[in-house]
Amino acid sequence: MFGAFASLSHGGSHAIGSGFRMKREREMNQFRRINMQLSCAVVYMLGMTGSIQASDSISLRETINPSALHDLRKGSLTVAGSLPAPNPTIIQLRITDSLGQSVVKPITVTGGKFSCRYPDDFPGALPLRPGMLFLDATTDPNFDTRRVGHVQAEIAVILHAGKGSLPDFPSAFTTDLRDLDGKTDQASSKWAATRALVNLYMRSQGAHVVQVGNFGFDLAKPDDFAWFKNNMAVYDFDQRDRDWSKPLGNRVARTFWKSVWNSWFNSSNDHPLDGNPNNSDPANYRPYAFANDFTDWLILYWMRTRGTTPLDNTLRFQCRDAVQNLLAMQHRDSSNFALRDSRGRQENYTAGAFRYGLFTTGEFLTEGNGWFYKPEFLDYIDGGVFNGRCVWGLGESLRHDPQGPAVPDIKVALELALRFCLHDALKEGDTRKTSHGNRYWNNPGEHAYLTLGMLAALEAFPDMKIQMDSAGAVTPLRTLCISSLNALVDLEWRTHQWSAYPNVDAMAIPALAQGILLLKDAPDAAQWRTTAQQVADAWLDAKIDPKERTAPCVHFGFRDKPGKMTHAWMNNKGRVQLFYYLTGHWIHALADLYAATGEMRYRQRAEAMVSYLCGDNPWQVRLFTETGGIYNWSDDSDGDGVEDLLKFDIYPESSAFCQIGILRLLQQY
Repeated sequence: MFGAFASLSHGGSHAIGSGFRMKREREMNQFRRINMQLSCAVVYMLGMTGSIQASDSISLRETINPSALHDLRKGSLTVAGSLPAPNPTIIQLRITDSLGQSVVKPITVTGGKFSCRYPDDFPGALPLRPGMLFLDATTDPNFDTRRVGHVQAEIAVILHAGKGSLPDFPSAFTTDLRDLDGKTDQASSKWAATRALVNLYMRSQGAHVVQVGNFGFDLAKPDDFAWFKNNMAVYDFDQRDRDWSKPLGNRVARTFWKSVWNSWFNSSNDHPLDGNPNNSDPANYRPYAFANDFTDWLILYWMRTRGTTPLDNTLRFQCRDAVQNLLAMQHRDSSNFALRDSRGRQENYTAGAFRYGLFTTGEFLTEGNGWFYKPEFLDYIDGGVFNGRCVWGLGESLRHDPQGPAVPDIKVALELALRFCLHDALKEGDTRKTSHGNRYWNNPGEHAYLTLGMLAALEAFPDMKIQMDSAGAVTPLRTLCISSLNALVDLEWRTHQWSAYPNVDAMAIPALAQGILLLKDAPDAAQWRTTAQQVADAWLDAKIDPKERTAPCVHFGFRDKPGKMTHAWMNNKGRVQLFYYLTGHWIHALADLYAATGEMRYRQRAEAMVSYLCGDNPWQVRLFTETGGIYNWSDDSDGDGVEDLLKFDIYPESSAFCQIGILRLLQQY
């Protein structure tokens, strides 16, 4: 969500010069809007943050450094760690798999080091299979995170067996707890794993750090289950069990992921149902989904269907349901759905454009309601941030389900969206042309999403054609893909970037990389590779001021000076913040570039970011949590160059983008 609103770099300047400076005021105004959005999140999260760092007295980092990815073709997992101590001692090591099954073993520490093999050294452990392992090490036999002074190291290991045997990831954050037989909650076949992993998270050191930990939590308790649905789950449980043979307004199907959990919605980010801003009753605010966030989950769920042993046996049904809701968000007639906003301005969104989102009750999100109730939240302007991501979702739906029942309608939707984004919006200036006449949508980052969707559709239907105007001109989708990739080449700056913003470039790189792989024989493929590598290498080589960072940092920040990068770029106080949705973007970018080039430096940096998410971080906790959710950002609150403040802000974009990136990375092995 917040990450989506950071696709801010507009235009096609080829140098950081006068053209770049002319855009700065507009971009900084957009930054100020993001800061307001972040502030809104903080309003809810007061009392739900923590600055506790893991002690160096115990470590599992050695297990996931340099990589948290374990190839099952190499056999058992070596678990290694350290506990500096003058004499041999005992630690407790607990290992939990993706099904929530745990084993505990005492391990002897000798000379400050310990090591064992899993599952070989753990009686009762199941054989390894693609998925995740959650490892906890402590000197406390009870793993009691309530105890004063208690510290335990926590990591995750991702198990795979190459591209033909991908893992599925835990999904408590997004689960519907409804199985193939229609059984729900505790009767559902999904219940046992969901309960075990949510309980593990709530009793973890990580949950303690972000101050939501509850060592007595049990999802089976009615009050705890209610807390989970209101404070963690993004699936819409409130409408799950209604009669879905009858649509709910513009919402036509059951599967629906909200922007965040129910209790997030309040006066800072939603409008009061009764019109009274002083009525802060949670029931006075309807949850909603942004179209782009909703699409991210759809893409991830489609990717999960390719796993060898999906933990969720209704993935394909949920995806097909979600496609119907995404299609319902697209405007199909020639009228303009945009309303005149608080400034008196009206956007021009006609056939093919996507609505901003849906309330869970089936009403469209638009100017003046929901997130846009506040006049200063103008994320829909100038082409918005919705259409590119939605086209990506349409393309992935065709690629993953080419024989699905919705394919004819998806093709129509894709054609309408491309006509709007690459033709109709020219007159409004939301679509532009490069100096070589190639069209691009909105800005390089948004255009990259669009291009990813086009390439996914082309992979499924190589002969697909698109009618680009009402006069009947038909263009092969392949031709549009080539032109769109060439637009990214045209837009590269002489400093080898498309933008100062890391999310923009991180999406343009995989678009070019996937173009290289899919369109090997295109005459411009060599230039796509050159451009993608030049940009990636410029980001990899960018230096951070040593006064800003004393800890090693594998993440990407803001780059508006040649050769320089900063993580102190989202506010006026110069405080370092790390945004993990950007980490997901860059894992994706480097994974695809590794696939296209075979250059190990891309794979190594991607794996380092995965290791950070899995526990090789200052807290030694899992940022990629047992729920499948991933935290959105952290701060260096004391300015010592090491991030120390982690928040309970598990969000759609960080969670979806990181998982998408990791799965893209695993597809290359």
